[in-house]
Amino acid sequence: MKKTLSTELTKANVTQVLALLASTPEKLERVSQPFTVAQLSQPIRAGERSPTEILAHLLHCEARAAEAIYSALLVREPLMIAIHSERQFGKLVRYDLLPFSDLRAYFIVRRTMLMRVLASLTEAQWARTLRENSKKRHESVYWQARSLAMHELEHLIEMEDNANFLSAKST
Repeated sequence: MKKTLSTELTKANVTQVLALLASTPEKLERVSQPFTVAQLSQPIRAGERSPTEILAHLLHCEARAAEAIYSALLVREPLMIAIHSERQFGKLVRYDLLPFSDLRAYFIVRRTMLMRVLASLTEAQWARTLRENSKKRHESVYWQARSLAMHELEHLIEMEDNANFLSAKST
């Protein structure tokens, strides 16, 4: 996916990131509508994730990004431990074992809380950073939120493509 949001921390870019993050629950609802309950738990194409697995993946990534954001806001340049959102965190919490409807409700609650925090930030807070041992650059709250928004959009497009594939297959 083409990077559509600038990496530069400006008021206009923050507004775009906030709008994208705020719209994700509604987009998730819209792109999941065409699927039956059975289709939500099965890959639409061989070798791909099911819609439930996609949503579980989004939750794994959101949890790690939110942790980074909250840590950067609470502690000066916190050290983020290198825990992979999918291979490590996802294997621990196993969101993929929950039904799609439960995951969607959980996603909405988590997004509500994240948006409450992000909507209240000053420019200085958006610029707060965190560090990782494996990276030389320090990543800002803005960078984390921007990355999360773009990552989610990518997977929502994937779900929409799968819904369109199913629709075309049934006609």
